[in-house]
Amino acid sequence: MKKRFRQFMYTQDLDHLPFNIKSLQSLIKTEPLEEWAYIIHDKDKNEDNTPIRKHLHLVLKYKNPQTLHHISNLLTDKDQYFEIWNGRINNAYSYLIHATNEAREKYQYSPSEVTASFNFEKRISKIKDSISNSNNKVQTYIQRYAEEEISYKQLIDQIGLINIAKNKRLIDTIQNLLISKHHQEWLHNFEGKKMICLWLWGDAGVGKTTYAKKLLSQENYIVLGSSNDYFQNYTDESFAIINDLRPEDWKYADLLRLLDPYEHNKMAPSRYHDKELNLEMIIITTPYSPQSFYHNSRIFNPKIDSFEQLKRRIFPIHITPEFIRKEKSYGYFAN
Repeated sequence: MKKRFRQFMYTQDLDHLPFNIKSLQSLIKTEPLEEWAYIIHDKDKNEDNTPIRKHLHLVLKYKNPQTLHHISNLLTDKDQYFEIWNGRINNAYSYLIHATNEAREKYQYSPSEVTASFNFEKRISKIKDSISNSNNKVQTYIQRYAEEEISYKQLIDQIGLINIAKNKRLIDTIQNLLISKHHQEWLHNFEGKKMICLWLWGDAGVGKTTYAKKLLSQENYIVLGSSNDYFQNYTDESFAIINDLRPEDWKYADLLRLLDPYEHNKMAPSRYHDKELNLEMIIITTPYSPQSFYHNSRIFNPKIDSFEQLKRRIFPIHITPEFIRKEKSYGYFAN
């Protein structure tokens, strides 16, 4: 069965029209159309400012779905000149006068140049008013997000993903400014306090990560675990699990800087831009004991980057099956 559709746009150069333009209305008035509109674009120009050939844009909206073959037979032209219009019909009407975002750089035609089965000027005025009201609503919610009256999730719920995408640059800038603001506030509040780092090491499958998550179950934490970009998904969490860390994942000197307990104003490298960190506790899970990790790391200057530097920064806990059994027996680690 051939697919049927309700909305179409036909585009053709005037020189190649298979019918006399004066007979167009008589052709389409025989059809069960709900409405129609057309315009001749005679003022369009190429990028080099040369004129584009005069052409017709015709929008057809049927009461009942029709096949593309039926429409092409009606106007005696090839299927390639017909576009099935799946979007809102108002967008098609707006395009007739280039009143869409995609066509804003093109010549802006007057609504009076459109011939339609309805009052086109009145319709396009309503469309523009609706867009204006919608844009005002979007900007209002973006401003509320910037002023931290609503969350990012609430912003999405209110304006939708399409408007998030349309305003991505502005929203990304606001997000970055908010993150920087929160970082400065956190630095002030955490000044003089010590960041804690737990080093959970043990065999694979023993329950290191599960135990780390249990320890942070009452906190807003993030699990970081990609050797390509550990901090890609980090926002401004104060608790983090660096999962399954291996010596080759980080430069030893960079790891020491990350784990410095009293230097809080630090950045973590990330693929797109470095991240400001608000870390109050880091839990590292790894199959390596601290000594084994050190001996398997690439150390450029052992006198400066010594094992003692790492040892002073961490609280190592050897996670074994016996350790987990004891934690469960004490009720600290539920099954």
